[in-house]
Amino acid sequence: MPSARTHDVITIISGAALLPLAWTLTTDLSITLSLSGAHLLSGLLFSCDLDIDSTEYRRWGPLRLLWWPYKEMIPHRSWLSHGLIIGPLLRLAYFALIAGGLAWLVLTLLDRGELWQRWGTALGDWLRAHPEEVYAALIGFVLGGAAHSIPDWLSTGAKRAWNGWTRL
Repeated sequence: MPSARTHDVITIISGAALLPLAWTLTTDLSITLSLSGAHLLSGLLFSCDLDIDSTEYRRWGPLRLLWWPYKEMIPHRSWLSHGLIIGPLLRLAYFALIAGGLAWLVLTLLDRGELWQRWGTALGDWLRAHPEEVYAALIGFVLGGAAHSIPDWLSTGAKRAWNGWTRL
């Protein structure tokens, strides 16, 4: 497996390569930044390796506690964590559920339920008003996960091939 540092380098280089590509295809700065920013966020903070006690898991500092249930439930290198599409989207949905649930709980305990409703309405309005940025961010998020999974698959395949050749 590539090291966490190698995965970070791959994520940063591929994220930087996405900037001119997205700009060329869209000439829209908000879409370009949504795509590239989500790619970097996915690769550096929402990595496939959140399913183990990894560098990426520890990057969350004290907030890594939010990822503990995920780490315990998701088998390492399974299709749920390292799948090209399901892996990143599952981590995004998991985080939204946990963070949203905690925000709701805190606001409810503070008797600020109306604030939760206003946030939900504002978020829904923003998502409906900016569908291109949302799609770009989702694509970038999936590409950030792929920038991690594909090198893992290539490394594993190369090791299996090498081990097969050395047994001959």
